Amino acid sequence: MKRLIISEILILSDSERRARRETFDPIQTIIFGANQTGKSSLIKSIYQTFGAEPAKQHPRWRTADVKTVVKFSVDGANYQILRDNGYFAIFSGDGKFLKSFTRVTTELAPYLASLLDFGLILPSREDQPQTPPPAFFFLPFYMDQDASWQNPWSAFDRLYQFYSWKDALVDYHTGVKNNEYYRVSADYITKRQKAQEAAGAERGVTDVIRRLDRDINATVFSLDPAVFGERIKRMIEESQALADSEGELRVELSRLNAERALQANRLQIAERALGEISKDFKFLSLMHTDSVECPTCGNQYANDFAARFAIATDEDRVAEFIAHLRAEMKRLDAEISEVYGKYSIAKEHAARIQEILQEAHGEVTLQTVIESEGRRAADNLLTGQLESLREARAAAESEAATLKETLDAWDKRAAGARRRRLEQYNYYLRRNFQALDVSAYTQSVFQTLTPSIFETGSALPRALLAYQFAILSLIFEHSPATVCPVVIDSPNQQGQDAVHLPQILDFIAKNQPEGSQLILGIENDQGIQFGGKQIRTPAEKYSLLQAAQYQSVHDEVYDLLKRSLG
Repeated sequence: MKRLIISEILILSDSERRARRETFDPIQTIIFGANQTGKSSLIKSIYQTFGAEPAKQHPRWRTADVKTVVKFSVDGANYQILRDNGYFAIFSGDGKFLKSFTRVTTELAPYLASLLDFGLILPSREDQPQTPPPAFFFLPFYMDQDASWQNPWSAFDRLYQFYSWKDALVDYHTGVKNNEYYRVSADYITKRQKAQEAAGAERGVTDVIRRLDRDINATVFSLDPAVFGERIKRMIEESQALADSEGELRVELSRLNAERALQANRLQIAERALGEISKDFKFLSLMHTDSVECPTCGNQYANDFAARFAIATDEDRVAEFIAHLRAEMKRLDAEISEVYGKYSIAKEHAARIQEILQEAHGEVTLQTVIESEGRRAADNLLTGQLESLREARAAAESEAATLKETLDAWDKRAAGARRRRLEQYNYYLRRNFQALDVSAYTQSVFQTLTPSIFETGSALPRALLAYQFAILSLIFEHSPATVCPVVIDSPNQQGQDAVHLPQILDFIAKNQPEGSQLILGIENDQGIQFGGKQIRTPAEKYSLLQAAQYQSVHDEVYDLLKRSLG
């Protein structure tokens, strides 16, 4: 199986102008920090960068509006993933842009599933086969401070978009069912839905044909060319004449209306000009001086009879032009009325067509015959479609049945695998209960891989840790997908005493799955020896991000952003 290893995380807040860069050991990294110093925010950011939303997040961290980059490897191949709110981008280890995403479930999840060999397919609430979002990839590997110490399989938000997802998820991660099973399962869901859709269409067409058959059976005649041939010929001739005359009328009306609009525009201009000339003549007539000063240039012009007579002459010409335009518009109005009169003649063609349709031969009109023949034609067409739909439904049902047989065979093998996993799980869980001093349990926790844990008080976190590590033991032995870093945040829950807290940390150190990467967040190690790297958050509250690291982290994050945006 493949292994995913986290090597580095970059966290950037532009609003606070602060940032943080941390590297991780490939085997063990212990993050030390008191409450409210950012330890959990750092841990939550790891899988959140991959699109897995933590169950809870501190409001102050949301306000920081961080961008994150996680550098990781899958079986030695290096990658980087960037997240900026709802925008994601994947790069090679050397920063070459590979792909960007704005949707988690439909875009990012299938890409990561391919990269991590994650083959689980679940039916959506619309019964469509779907790769679940990244939270389902990482859920068995993460114990969140705020949710996982109350209930198993609750570390991430937005998990209930699928029905009955928990058993399927555990079956997949523990290898009860592998990638091939879910590939066949997805094909089966698709073929089953295709068969259901074809059956629904078949029922719809059958119902229409049944109604048409009732109408056809009520009609005891068919189209006889010898009886209605002459009427059909006349109807076609009248229809052609109607089409021709309507086309000619439309062209003529368009021409006349365009010409009338032109003349109306000319008339408006001429009438406006006549008004201006009249004002000029009256102005000069009222002046008793021999000259008039131009208001524009200041020159003096003679106010004599000749000037006034020239203006009067212009006024007469414009008035004459206006009279001509009005006569022209009257002529056009008459021609337009005449065309509309011709349109009434065209309507007579339509009336004659209707009369032909209503002419009866005995008790049967041509229109009734045509409608009847239309029903027969529709019936013939739908009958052909019905046959095609039946063939499509039968083919889809046959393919679905074949896939169902394959799945049934897989399910029989899976039942045997589940019994074997349950035997191993019983062994691991009893061993873990003993190591963590969990004694008040019921036998029901051993009967399924997804039990309810009913411990109370300080025993509950230890029981949940015992269960999580029993599942992890199965995953690291049998998982068909890439195994991911085991990330545990704040195991000191419910006031563990001086005996049980070291017991918890010692259990984690000794039972880390072979070949896994462990990232553990604690306040202190209680004297338990861990290897690898230690990270210590600042002592001051809410100061995980540092101003001193802002510029270098900013430059690297924005360099990746620019590459992804072209």
